[in-house]
Amino acid sequence: MNPITESNDRMAYADERVIEWLAANVEGLHGQARMLVDDYWRRVSQERKKYPASQRGRLGVRIRRRESAYSFTIEWFLIASLSIDGQTKPVTQYIKKGKGYRYPLQQVLKKEPDWEAALVEEFENEFADLRKQVDLLGKFRDAFHRCRRGLRKALD
Repeated sequence: MNPITESNDRMAYADERVIEWLAANVEGLHGQARMLVDDYWRRVSQERKKYPASQRGRLGVRIRRRESAYSFTIEWFLIASLSIDGQTKPVTQYIKKGKGYRYPLQQVLKKEPDWEAALVEEFENEFADLRKQVDLLGKFRDAFHRCRRGLRKALD
């Protein structure tokens, strides 16, 4: 076998293992995020049963997957109702995260019931940690792709 071909084969094999490792780590974090989001909604559902409509809260959270980039985002949003032709329809307004890993929820939470504010803060602490880990894996992914392109260019 040609030494260059053998070297390229080993490199391709190593590249595949790195990509598999990256995908597995992102998938693991996504699973943790999914469990937390599901737990948030379960607890919100329990709490909302205890209060009148005016004290039920309006904050929601969801995960958006970025398949092609081995990534996902965890996003908070406000839930409101819109009346159209006598029918009430839910609408959502996403909250901007800004810089860093935490959402600046202080202003939003001032208008929400105390039980919801405490719950959101509890979960946001967990979500911020997951966002940081996803970001670090994304930086690793980008550096890996730059390195791979540079090595291939050097070998050509």
